[in-house]
Amino acid sequence: MNHKKKEKSNSEQKQFEFCEVCRLNHNRGRRHNYLPSHKNSLSNLLSCFQSKLFDIKFFLKNPMAILPEHAQERLWCIFCNCDILKLDSQFAWSVISSNAVEHLASEEHWKRVKGFMWKYGGGMDRVDLFRIAEADYAKVKEDQGRAMFEVVISA
Repeated sequence: MNHKKKEKSNSEQKQFEFCEVCRLNHNRGRRHNYLPSHKNSLSNLLSCFQSKLFDIKFFLKNPMAILPEHAQERLWCIFCNCDILKLDSQFAWSVISSNAVEHLASEEHWKRVKGFMWKYGGGMDRVDLFRIAEADYAKVKEDQGRAMFEVVISA
């Protein structure tokens, strides 16, 4: 009888928490991260975000005109829970607003990526795959400044 009371008190003590990856409430604690459904959801979520980030990095290195219907209208940062990309015009480096690039290169984003990976799994060795390096960010700022200067000169 005493054993059953201990089991009940242990189960009552476990509080429900929301898994951002699986989009469900559970009371399994850290054990939830090892379930096959969680691992599968995490893998899909990270690969989707990584492919979008790859597209952004590609356009940063190769700015070109694109049709608005082919442009990515928005990007939700799964690590920071915020919208970081908005469609501005037909040109790729306008589509990739400086706010989005600044966000992905920020220290705050990097800290939240590390926190997300620690909490939900995914490997701390992969943290740098989900951000823009400071060197790339500096190059973007330089290119944007040069483009703005050329627009002012030509006007």
